[in-house]
Amino acid sequence: MHILLVGIQGSGKGTQARKILDRYGCSFFEMGQKLRNFTTIGHEKSATVKTCLDEGKLVSPELVGTILRHYRDTHEGGRIVFDGIPRSSDQKALFDSVFPEYFVIFLDLKREEAIRRLAGRRIDPTTGESFPSDFKGDFSPYTGQKLVKRDDDHPEAVAKRIDIFYQNTLPLLAAWANEGRRVYHIDASKSIDEVFSHIEVVLSAYGQE
Repeated sequence: MHILLVGIQGSGKGTQARKILDRYGCSFFEMGQKLRNFTTIGHEKSATVKTCLDEGKLVSPELVGTILRHYRDTHEGGRIVFDGIPRSSDQKALFDSVFPEYFVIFLDLKREEAIRRLAGRRIDPTTGESFPSDFKGDFSPYTGQKLVKRDDDHPEAVAKRIDIFYQNTLPLLAAWANEGRRVYHIDASKSIDEVFSHIEVVLSAYGQE
């Protein structure tokens, strides 16, 4: 069973994903980074994806499906942590067709707290991994890259991204519940360690201890 991390920007998905990887040795699929990686691998669709990213256009569902299938076919196996996919009902249908076995961890955070957190976060420009506002230091401990602030992490852009989440992604929680899929709600306003302790409880039910 793979793990789907779902939550608005600022809910700590990237931070918790890193802790899961470090603790359990899972693989990590973050859609934004996989899109960037896909442009460099020489696939017949790589140039098309690069054009979409360079021009700021949405990547078509067809290309999203291509990237998911390519990752499945080249992945060596084992549990995968997914972040940033699916974000809509159309993407959910694609995702289900490629990775049908998964459960969902919803990191629930209020809009106001998300905006506050994102105002101070920084990212690794190489991997796209985010670091919270209270992270000490100016360099990623994993890559050594100097951390930078995203250009679109200002309140107006953040609010727009959150609105899109509420409109397109939040309804998926009800869809998953109606399907009988396991959806675990975790209060993401707690400390990083408190949130992770709840995630560990969830994972223990799936043979991860």
